[in-house]
Amino acid sequence: MTDHRCMDRQELRTRFLTRRNVLSREQRDTMSARIAELVTGLPIFREKNHFFLYCSYQSEVDTMGLLQRCLQAGKIVSVPLTVPGHSRMLAVTVSDPGTDLALGYKGILEPMHHRAKDHVAALSDIDVAFVPGIVFDRCGHRLGYGRGYYDRFLAASPQAVRIGLAFALQLTEYIPAQSHDIPMDIVITEQEVLMVSQAEQ
Repeated sequence: MTDHRCMDRQELRTRFLTRRNVLSREQRDTMSARIAELVTGLPIFREKNHFFLYCSYQSEVDTMGLLQRCLQAGKIVSVPLTVPGHSRMLAVTVSDPGTDLALGYKGILEPMHHRAKDHVAALSDIDVAFVPGIVFDRCGHRLGYGRGYYDRFLAASPQAVRIGLAFALQLTEYIPAQSHDIPMDIVITEQEVLMVSQAEQ
């Protein structure tokens, strides 16, 4: 694995987003399916009940298969609803992605607003939060798109186990972390389950 210590945060974003974007749809689908298999094989998947799961965007690890697996296993599943005017996200429970979700902020699938009115979950109820990113390091630090939505969300739900989902080519040895950055407890790629937090081993 190449060490990118000499690169700043924006350079890392650019480098790794380019890497991810060159993957074919078939490659992403195959690796995303493998990641979903690894997630559902973890003890934490059997033991926890409420899963917060991002809806994948562009070349991110596709989460629709994992969402269906969670629902089929009887889990409570909530997904983000972005509130851009307040730079925050709500967790809204879904039971049928086909009818509960529609294109929203930045063209990302989100809960339909009429559903959000009655199905906003308490952040304190979330057991596990699956988090996207552009690049992760082996200490669990991540870089997203730089808007801070997930760091604010995770800060408000500190009890949730934080799991980053990424392709192996999104891993680096080191990310220059900032004080507001919230690290992952676990990072899962198609090649490995990286346990960062001792509490989750």
